[in-house]
Amino acid sequence: MGVGGFRRIALVTAIFAYLQIALGGLVRVSGSGLGCPDWPLCHGRPYPPADPHAIIEYSHRAVGSVTGILIIATVVLAWVVFRAQRPLVAWLATASLIGVVGEGVLGGVVVANDLSPWLVVVHLGLAMMILGFLVATAVMAAPPSPGVPDQGFRRLMAVVTGLTYLLLLTGSTVVASSADRSCQTWPLCGGGFAPDFAGANAYTMLHRGAVLVIGILIVYALASAIRRWGMQSGIGRSAAATLLVFAVQIAVGAGAALTDGGFFNGLHVALATLVWSGVLTTALLTLPRADRIAELTQLTVEKSSA
Repeated sequence: MGVGGFRRIALVTAIFAYLQIALGGLVRVSGSGLGCPDWPLCHGRPYPPADPHAIIEYSHRAVGSVTGILIIATVVLAWVVFRAQRPLVAWLATASLIGVVGEGVLGGVVVANDLSPWLVVVHLGLAMMILGFLVATAVMAAPPSPGVPDQGFRRLMAVVTGLTYLLLLTGSTVVASSADRSCQTWPLCGGGFAPDFAGANAYTMLHRGAVLVIGILIVYALASAIRRWGMQSGIGRSAAATLLVFAVQIAVGAGAALTDGGFFNGLHVALATLVWSGVLTTALLTLPRADRIAELTQLTVEKSSA
C-alpha cells in the first residue's frame, strides 16, 4: 500500500473513532449504559435482545470493535509506510492503540462499577485523547508542508487546543454530577440571569463559565486563522468549519439546558467532539510536515554549498 492508501485508511479510522464517541454520548443520554449489564457479552449472549437500550449499547460496542480493528490496521500500515520517511506518523498511530487498550480495560471497570459517574468522565477523556491521536495521524500523514512560520500563532493554537480539551471535561462533569437535571435554565442557573452555585449547579456554572472564557479564545484563534490565511488554505477552511460547528454547538447547548431532551443532549456531545477535532486539526496544520529523506537531502545540499 502506498502513501495515498494509508491516508484514506487513517481518515476512515478517525471517522469511526468519532462515531464511537458520538454513540457513547447516545448511550449516556438515553440511559442505555446498562443495556448490556455484562461485558464483553450482552445478557450472556454475543448479540443483544430485542430491547432498545440493549441495542444502543451493543451498537456502541460493535462500532468500537470495528474501530479497534481499523486502529490496528492503521498502526501496522503506519510503520510499513512511514517508518523511514516520517516516523512521527507511526508513533502517533501507536499511541492511539495504547489508548484503546486502556479504554477497553476502563470500559469493563465502568460497567463493573455500575457506571460510576466519575469513571465515565475519565472514560470520555481517554476516548477524546484516542480520537486526537488518530486525527493527528491523518493530518501529519498529509503531503509535506512548511507549516506556519509564525511561532506565536502556533503557540496560541496549542494553548487553545489544550483548553478545548479541558472544556470537554468540564461538560462531562455536568452529566457526571447530574447537574444537568438541577439546572434547566440558560445562560445561568439562577433562573437564567442570576448565578447559582448551590450543590451540583456549581458544576454547570463552572462549565458555562469555561464556555464563555475559552469560547472567546477559540473564536479569536479561529477567526485569526481565517483572516491571515484565507479560505484558500487548509488552515482557513478547517478554522471556518470549526467556527461554524462551535456556533451551532452553543445553540444546541442552550437547547439541551432548556429542554433536557435526548436529541439535544446527544447532539451536544457529537458537536463537542467535532469542535475538539476541528480545533486540533487547525492547530496541527500550522506545524511543518516533511519527509526525513527530503530533510537529509536538503541538509546535504546545504553542506555542499557551504
